[in-house]
Amino acid sequence: MATTAVDDFMGGAANQTITYNPKSALSKDDFLKLMMVQLQYQDPTSPMDTDKMLAQTSDMAVIESQANIQAAMENMVTQFQVTSAYQLVSSVGKLADTGLNAVQFTNQGAEYTDSLFYEEDFTNGVLTITDTNGDTIRTQIIKDGFKGLQDFTWDGRDRDGKLVPPGTYRIYAEYIGSASGKEFKSDLGVYPIESVVLNQEKPMLYLGGAYYTIDQIRAIKERGT
Repeated sequence: MATTAVDDFMGGAANQTITYNPKSALSKDDFLKLMMVQLQYQDPTSPMDTDKMLAQTSDMAVIESQANIQAAMENMVTQFQVTSAYQLVSSVGKLADTGLNAVQFTNQGAEYTDSLFYEEDFTNGVLTITDTNGDTIRTQIIKDGFKGLQDFTWDGRDRDGKLVPPGTYRIYAEYIGSASGKEFKSDLGVYPIESVVLNQEKPMLYLGGAYYTIDQIRAIKERGT
């Protein structure tokens, strides 16, 4: 069966690898290559109009200027991110508030174990559990406490020994430091920043035995405030 010119064309096209620019945008180098090809294949008897040449040259200058501005902006953003990340290093040792000062108690009858941070050693402290209305449902005496993170366990019961219903409960401790005699309050979810991890897209803060991104931190404050 004889082939036609169309068949020859389609057959050749099927064997070709087609490439394309996913952003459909020309860089300054692409623009320059097109312009050089245009000059190379222009009709010597009818060269390109001077005004068109100047217009294309101007277009190329605009494209190059935009590329330089974009590169400068990207560099500025990178420098800002690096500066901000290293500024976080100065927060090591300060207190970070994660805003997680309450627990969702869903399993009635189960115990809840977590930890609170204490500024100083103390001999007498009070652990308080309140409901969403702010009403105290349970207090626990802490006889001896030590500076740093200290675990506690709540048995899920109120002051009368009854199991509390599923819900949201806030937990905090109040105590007097043995060394300073100052009154302190330790909220659940507030821990000292132990370190800052910078070798990733988002800086990570290590506190309370876990890593947090900066957008997971509600506030950073000085110790003892």
